[in-house]
Amino acid sequence: MRGLWRSGQPRLPWRRLLLAALGVALAVALLGLLGDTVDLTLLFLGFAPSCLLVYLLPEAPVSQPSAVIGGHVVSAMVGVGAALVAPMAWWSAALVAGLATAAMAVARIIHPPAVATAVVALATGAGWQFLLLPALAAPVLIVAVALVVHRVTGVQYPAPGLMGGGRVERHPREP
Repeated sequence: MRGLWRSGQPRLPWRRLLLAALGVALAVALLGLLGDTVDLTLLFLGFAPSCLLVYLLPEAPVSQPSAVIGGHVVSAMVGVGAALVAPMAWWSAALVAGLATAAMAVARIIHPPAVATAVVALATGAGWQFLLLPALAAPVLIVAVALVVHRVTGVQYPAPGLMGGGRVERHPREP
């Protein structure tokens, strides 16, 4: 039971943590400015966690530009498509979350916060314009700010070898 409370995550240096927190705050502030056209609460549900990943864990595969942008767009497509044919209910939200997860996995652009984008699209009954604003515009903004912030702070982003270099054909635990 004691092991449940121990984190397997490494301790981050204070400088990196502080700069990541400032990057998240800056990106969320810019998203807030974008939010004049979209409900801010719904806008932040999926995109604020994306900021955390991109700024705090820039070397993670789920934080790379293709995963961030592609994950949100693919999930939005699933959510908007579902909004056209299904009512908002607990079962449709669960179905959309599962379908968005599967779509990202098949496309190999997994970005966990993007599942919220699919559910938000369904919950709001979003139309196809949702794909451009916010589903494409917000993650592009997050990545663009990250490219600048990480360049200034000396962090390499995107991570080397993750932009189409090394291919993983199957899960390491598969025979």
